[in-house]
Amino acid sequence: MAENISLRRHTLWMASGQGISLAFQAIYFLLIGRTLGSYEYGAFAGVVALINALSQFSSLGMEMILVRNISRSRESFRTTWGNALQISTCGFFLVLAFALLLGRFVLKAELRPLIPYIALSDALLGKLVILSSRAFQGAGEIGETARLTALTSILRTVAALGLYLFARVTHVHATAFLWTKIYWLSSLVTAVVAFRLVAARLGWPRFEMIRLHDLTDGLSFSLSSSSVSIYNDIDKSILAGRGDLYAAGIYSAAYRIIDVASVPIYAIYTAASPHFFREGERGIAHASILANRLLGKTVPYGIAIALALFAASPLLPYCFGASFAGAVEAMRWLCLLPLIRGLHYAWGTTITGSASQWYRTATQAGAAIFNLLLNLVLIPKWSWRGAAAASLLTDGSLAAAAWVIVKYLQLREDDRSVLTETA
Repeated sequence: MAENISLRRHTLWMASGQGISLAFQAIYFLLIGRTLGSYEYGAFAGVVALINALSQFSSLGMEMILVRNISRSRESFRTTWGNALQISTCGFFLVLAFALLLGRFVLKAELRPLIPYIALSDALLGKLVILSSRAFQGAGEIGETARLTALTSILRTVAALGLYLFARVTHVHATAFLWTKIYWLSSLVTAVVAFRLVAARLGWPRFEMIRLHDLTDGLSFSLSSSSVSIYNDIDKSILAGRGDLYAAGIYSAAYRIIDVASVPIYAIYTAASPHFFREGERGIAHASILANRLLGKTVPYGIAIALALFAASPLLPYCFGASFAGAVEAMRWLCLLPLIRGLHYAWGTTITGSASQWYRTATQAGAAIFNLLLNLVLIPKWSWRGAAAASLLTDGSLAAAAWVIVKYLQLREDDRSVLTETA
């Protein structure tokens, strides 16, 4: 009973934080869409997608190691926090160097100057905010996690408002490059606030030798996160890299709304992560019971939001501007994604909490490779429609693979129980 009350309270905290975040993200999208237009927004989104795929390695999965270690032992915070900061700082410079190198081959020359600003924002400062949020999550202080989630969106909206007003007052044409020069400042402020909150509430970091166990587990989490980023975002980089910035813009706008619509589902499983780790210690059957209970909430939401997105899609050009008219069809293609994501979040989090993360990493890495191959084949023929088809096929196959692994692990656990009883 106490566990159920705790999970309900944590979910409410995350939902409140995400609710505020959603409201400000909506304002943010309206401002950026109307300020940049589909072409410049496509340029920005293409580079962001590239950096997001690479930045998952900058922390080597330490955000999930923080949740796991702290949720199981609060005394491990200072050492795990110190390890996370060391790895993330070193990882940022590696990501920046690789992004600049890779950008020379996959991005047009006019897009490459965006890389340093976006990398600084997302691969270093944004990563610090995520680490701080995960530290509070592992410590059970979900209220602070929710506040940081909301603060990120609020400050990004303030930055977007600043660009919008500057462009209106000065009559300067706002470009993706101009926006990136402002964009990183919101991440800087959020990162400073996040670090000070962690120091005040949880303590200062302790820098010690990093345990090999944490490094190997962290690598599996980072491979998992990078795979997720690849199959979610690499299509936008491919569209932008081909110079089809209009298609990248309308597809990215529609996809971003899908991401926002998926936030309540993601919030539920984020809040439940420490509970999955604790239930998973008792066995995958216990974690599966928790997953099934949560699916009872997320599946109806996924169906309802799919219908709502399909019906509301004609409003997009009125919200973002006439240049986003093509996003109407794009959103109708993608409207089922929140429902499908709810399925693979449930079964994937069950695997993460109760078994080796490498099982889940394998499915996600396979999904990333599958998605990349589909995009390379479909995008040259059908532009963003090929990207949308690849996304639906990838998320569907990922949900199926996660379900199969959960069933396999349950059968293996049952067989072990029978052997133990007969022995």
